[in-house]
Formats: sequence, C-alpha cells, structure tokens
Amino acid sequence: MKKLLFVSHDASRTGAPIVLLSFLNWLNQQGDYEISVYLKQGGELQKDFTQVAKTYLSSEENFAQKITKRIFKQYKNEMSQIPGELLAQRFDFVYLNTVVCLDLAPLFKANFKCPVICHIHENEFTINNYYSNYVEERNLIAIDRFIAVSKSTETNFSTTYGINSDRINLVYEFVDLNKMKTPCISKDEAKHQLGLTNEFIVGGSGLTSWRKGIDLFLRLAIEINKLRPNNNIKLVWVGFITHEFNSQYQYEAQRLVIKDKVIFTGSVATPQNYFQVFDIFALTSREDPFPLVALEAASLGKPIICFKESGGIEEFVEDGETGFIIPYADVTAMAIKVLELQDNRTERVTMGEKIGTVSANYDIAIAAPKIVKIIEQIISKY
Repeated sequence: MKKLLFVSHDASRTGAPIVLLSFLNWLNQQGDYEISVYLKQGGELQKDFTQVAKTYLSSEENFAQKITKRIFKQYKNEMSQIPGELLAQRFDFVYLNTVVCLDLAPLFKANFKCPVICHIHENEFTINNYYSNYVEERNLIAIDRFIAVSKSTETNFSTTYGINSDRINLVYEFVDLNKMKTPCISKDEAKHQLGLTNEFIVGGSGLTSWRKGIDLFLRLAIEINKLRPNNNIKLVWVGFITHEFNSQYQYEAQRLVIKDKVIFTGSVATPQNYFQVFDIFALTSREDPFPLVALEAASLGKPIICFKESGGIEEFVEDGETGFIIPYADVTAMAIKVLELQDNRTERVTMGEKIGTVSANYDIAIAAPKIVKIIEQIISKY
C-alpha cells in the first residue's frame, strides 16, 4: 500500500483546506492508500483532518529535529516546526496544498526522496501580495507537477514563473454535491434564524476581505437602494467576519443606511443551510482562482452575477445563460442585474436550473479520480 503525505498551510474553514479535506475523505473511502497529513497551522477544521488521517501539527523543535537539521543544514528554517516522527517516516508521494507550502518542497523531496506536487489555489494578486517569497526558484524546481484550479491560475503561473505547460495539470475546484444538496435544516427554519420572511435574498460568501470584495458587497446594497429605494431585498453574507471589517461596518452601516439591509451569519460548518434561501448569488470577488462558494451556490440552483477579469469564474458562468458577467468592479451594473432577476422570475428559475446542471460536472466523484490518476502517473515515473 502506497504511503501519501498531504500538506496544508492551515486547517481554516476556507476554500483550499475544505477542498483538500473533501478529497481526503473521498480517497480514504477507496482504501488504496495509507494517508498522513501535516498542518503548518491549525484551525477550525483541525479535528476533521485528524478524523480522516494521521495528522501532524507544527511543534517545538525536539531532539530528532536537531539531529536532522545537522544533516539538512540548508533547510534549517523550514525544519524548526516539523515533528521528528514525521520526518523519520518513508513516503511514496508528497502533496502540497497551496503555494504557501512550497517552502517545504526542497526539504521533503530531499528527506523522503519521492515525488512532490503542488496544488495551486492562488492567482496573481494573492501570490504577489502575500506569498511572493514562497515561489522562489529553489522551491519551484523541487516540484514534479503542479495542479491548477482554473485556466486563469494555470496561465498566471506559467507566464509569471516560466513553468512549462507539461508540468501543469488543470483540475477545476470541486464540491461534494450530495453534501451541498442536503441542508441540515429546512428553508423556513433557516429564514427564521436569519430573521427573514418573504424578502428577495442576494447571497454572498467568503472571508470579509478586500480580495473577496466585501466592500463591494456593501456597495451593492447602497446601489440597490439608490435604484429602487422601496425594495424588498436583503443581502446575506455567509463567512468569517474579521475584527477589522466588523469595526469598519459598525462605523459605516448607519451612515450608509444599510444596517437593516445586510445580514452576516459568521463562519458556519454547513453553509448550504443558508445558501438554500438565496434567490441569486453575487460574487463580488476582485480575484478568485475558482471560487468554491460559487460552485456551492450553483449546486443549489442559484444564478450567479460576477465580475469580468476576476479569475476562473468566467470559465464557469455562461453570461446570459447561467448568470451574468459584468465589467470588473461595476457595482451599479451588478445592482441593475439584481433588480432584473428580482423582476423576472422565469429568467431566474431558468438560469438556476441551467447552472445546477452545469455544477454536476464539478462533483468530487468526477474530479477526485483525475487527481488520483496524476498521482499514480508521477509515482510510476519517479
């Protein structure tokens, strides 16, 4: 039985760790591999990882690590937190989930003497702004194969870092459709929890950050109010709320007259409970390689309005058929489309049915075997 090591930058309830955890659950059911996980940092999903595989966490340096560091002196900074028990094992394959794990590529390749791949979940802005030090040449050359989550991700990585196309495989992000289509509570109960009755609901989701366009989501509420002051529309955002954003929102909400128009659920373990009450989904992201939340909304038959040139969403949404793709950051245009869909139920339902059908192509049962095939091919050639 082959031994595989999967590495995640953390266990937060965000896209990349969720995708990895979903894949590991699926892989575990196949029974063909012995799986181990290393988390550079913990998070909400840490317990979930431990339930699916033997999971190692960053730790204080111990004696075994000190000895290993003498052997691999050039990797001493990366070695400082890795458990010696993990480094003493043998693996047939190492899978790095996100570019934030690339700093471990040279070390793991030298230590385990096996192929290493990296699953890229990041695009231009994110890498340049947060993780530019992870894409150093010494890290990139240690990778045998990259998996990109969209064509936009593949193009950016190839052109920016000179990675040959034959070293990159495209596997779109995926969701567990069965799980997403089975909320834990009824639609009426979800509405009751949110204090909703018969309003038209515009959904949004993600971390309340600039990249996810949380400020544009609030702007959307303002523009809707301008275009139709007496509207019956509520905007619901599902996702973790940062302290900084919450402080900003509390300061501005009353001044912008949107306090009774926007609802924040905070981080939730079962987003489908609230996604089911959406009438449409507004993806306000400035950059999203291939947004998991959009796939989740689509699986429940929610038309998507998104921005052009914001990442992989253009590879998923068919303009005018399953949603609308509008000029980048044009919130007024987005508000106009929201009102159009509110007024035209037939169009909204038709779009919802079409995007629900399209989402079936992004189920884990379809995507996971593609990743396994890549893994097997690389191991066989190593």
